[in-house]
Amino acid sequence: MNTHSPEADPPPVPPEPAITPPRRPFNEISVLFPLLAFYTVAYLGLTAADFALGQALELPEGMTPLYVALLGAYAADKEIRRWLGTPEPPRKGTVFVYLWLLLFLAVYLIHTFHPDLPLPRHLLSVCLQVLGIFFGSKASKHIFAGQTSRGMKNAEQESLVLELLAARGKLTRKMLSDELEIPPVSAWRVLTALVNSGVLVRHGIGKGTYYTRPDAPKPGA
Repeated sequence: MNTHSPEADPPPVPPEPAITPPRRPFNEISVLFPLLAFYTVAYLGLTAADFALGQALELPEGMTPLYVALLGAYAADKEIRRWLGTPEPPRKGTVFVYLWLLLFLAVYLIHTFHPDLPLPRHLLSVCLQVLGIFFGSKASKHIFAGQTSRGMKNAEQESLVLELLAARGKLTRKMLSDELEIPPVSAWRVLTALVNSGVLVRHGIGKGTYYTRPDAPKPGA
C-alpha cells in the first residue's frame, strides 16, 4: 500500500532570475584621465627629445596652454565632485606632477654638467603651472575638510544644547559655558548661531537673557 502523500513533496523552487550587472555611469574621468595620460607621455617625450637634441625640434604651438587647460579640467572635475558630494572615481592625478618634476630635475642636472644643452624654453613654465594646479587642488581639499569638520562640530554642539534644554527647560550663557567647559564668549557664539538658524529663541536682555526652543511654552502661560 502506497502511503506516500503528495502533500509532503516540497514545492518546486523557481529558477533564480539572471542578475544583470549594473552599468557603470559615464563620468568625465573615464575620458579625461586616458586623454591626459596620453598628452603627458607625448609632451614629456617631446620635451626630453628637444632637450637631448639641443632644441632642434619645433614643438607644436599651443601645446603648453592646451595641456595646462586639460590638467586644470581634470583637477576641477575632482573638486566639483567633492564639493557637490557626488561619488569620486579613483584618482591618480598626482603622478603627472611627479613626472614633470622628475623630468625637470633630470634636465637641470644634465644641463649643469653639460651647459651646451640648453634648458627647454617651456619646461619651467609647465612645471610651475602644474604645481599651481596641484596646490590649488590641495587647498580646496583642506578647505572642504575644514568646512565638514566645522559642520560636524556645530551639529554636536546643537545636539548638546537640545539635550540640556530638554533637561532644564531653558538655558543661559553661563549654564552652557559651565556644561561644555568653554569660555562664556564661545557659549554666546553657539547660542547666537542657533538663534539665527531658528533652533532657539532668545528671551530677556542683559544678565536676564535665557534661551528656549521655539515651541516651548512662555513663562507664566
